[in-house]
Parts: sequence; C-alpha cells; structure tokens
Amino acid sequence: MVADGGVDERTRTHFTPSEVAAHNSSQDDCWVSFLGRVYDLTPLLIEHAGDLVQPIADAAGKDISHWFDKGTGDVKRWENTETGLPEYYTPMGRFLHIPPSDPSDNFQTDFGLPWWMDHLEQEPKYWLGMLSQKRVRRVRIVNMLTKDEHTIEVCAEDTVDQISDKYLVYNSHAQSYTWKRLPTNGTKDMIVLDMTKTLEDNGLVDEGDEFEELGIDEDYYVPSVHLYFKDDLTEG
Repeated sequence: MVADGGVDERTRTHFTPSEVAAHNSSQDDCWVSFLGRVYDLTPLLIEHAGDLVQPIADAAGKDISHWFDKGTGDVKRWENTETGLPEYYTPMGRFLHIPPSDPSDNFQTDFGLPWWMDHLEQEPKYWLGMLSQKRVRRVRIVNMLTKDEHTIEVCAEDTVDQISDKYLVYNSHAQSYTWKRLPTNGTKDMIVLDMTKTLEDNGLVDEGDEFEELGIDEDYYVPSVHLYFKDDLTEG
C-alpha cells in the first residue's frame, strides 16, 4: 500500500498503534494488529465480500489479540458443552476460514493457511510487519533550508532511513538532505546521523520513561533532528 506522499508502507518493519488505528475503514482500508503483528486485510475483504468478513471489517484499525491464543497463535478454542468437542471461540461472530459448528459441504478447505497465519507464508499477502513493542517516540525534524518544523511519531525500532520515508509526507525531497543532530561533549560540529541505525543508536536517547517517573510532561523535551540540504533534488 502506498500512502500519501508516495511512501510504500510495506517497506516499514514496525508500526505504531496510531498508524494502525488510522487505517480504520471497513470498506477499503482495513488494518488490524494482533499478537505483535500488523496485517493489512483490505485485499481479503475485497476478495471475500460477504457475511464471513464482517467481523474483520468491524475490527478495522483495532488490536484483535484477544481473538487468539498467545501460545499457539491460533484462534482461541472452547469446549462445546453439548457435543463435548473443541470449537473455535468466536463471540464476535464466525469469520472467514473458521469452520462451521455443524459439518457442512459448503465449507472450503483448499485455502492453505488461514489468513491469520499469513506471516508464515513464503510470500505473505497481508502481513505488513510488527507492532512496536517499545515506547512510541516523538522527534522534531527541522528543515534548515526552509525553516519548516514537524514533530512526528516514530517507532523506537525505526532506523533513520525509515523515519526519512515517513517524513516524505511533509517533504518529498527528504532524501536530498543530510540528517544531523546537535553536537555533544563540547564539540562544535553537528553530528551526521547513520541512516541505518535507530535514533537511540545515533545518540538520541529516549528519556520518556525517566520523564514519566519524574512526572514531567513528555512535551517538555522532544529531541531534534536537523536537515541540511545537499546539492541535488530527488524526484518528488
């Protein structure tokens, strides 16, 4: 899926809960998260329109980890007190790839892995990446050429390259800038960031936990990255 600004979100490896929540359309933009993974189920809804995808459509933009057994990764099960047999537990309503309670000739079993196991496929169709398991960070990006400033949410696991991809929404020429941070230890020169590393690995420490412990508002200090224009423009 290509977001506004031409960013292919499938190249991302981690996503914030707010990013998942933004894809909350039951019609044409349905993301969900569960058990630490992020799925884009939009193609599934389009391909299998009908009652069996309605519970999935209703969950667009939400975390549905409670549907699944953390140990097996499969949908939770319960024992039917009438038959004494185990069945999938679906109080939200039976959904696609869940067999009916009663034997049925209409249930198709030739779909391979169920959609919630798509991350096990050699070429996943729905699995986008992982839900960030760390504190979501905020970073202030200052364009030293235009003086524009934007504060964006990023995953602690994101590399600066991946943050640059997110920033394309605000500046389609982001890759034509050198990304730097303020000097430390008495040095005067700005420090060029390693685009393959995270903010933390580049020396921009996340102090959010310490702020929370001290009762300091997270807006008190947001680390800054400064963009310095290079001599060529990438295509927007």
